[in-house]
Amino acid sequence: MSQSNHSNYCLDKLIGFVGDDPEAIKNMVNLFLNTTPSLLNAIILSFKEGSSETLAKSAHTLKPTLDVFGIRDTYDLIRNIEQKAKRSELDETMDKQIKQLTTTLELVFQELKIDFQLS
Repeated sequence: MSQSNHSNYCLDKLIGFVGDDPEAIKNMVNLFLNTTPSLLNAIILSFKEGSSETLAKSAHTLKPTLDVFGIRDTYDLIRNIEQKAKRSELDETMDKQIKQLTTTLELVFQELKIDFQLS
């Protein structure tokens, strides 16, 4: 399976799990696109509401997905968000980190939809 010239994700790990089966990869991409936005929204909402426990759980749940999809620039970011939430450090720095995570994921969502011809 060939990937287009993109810079925000890498499917090597995913292919390692499901094999180089275009249909299986597309199904996993669909699953990612259907579940990740709600996790991201949970992170955003729990930050706004000051719910550090929910924020930490949501970040922890999202962490392996970002790893499997090889989403560049999010490895340390999601770990920092999770750790700060566990310490109830919901501050301006975390706000910036969540905005950076959101921007990156929105780009990945767009790229995946284009690359896999999904709506």
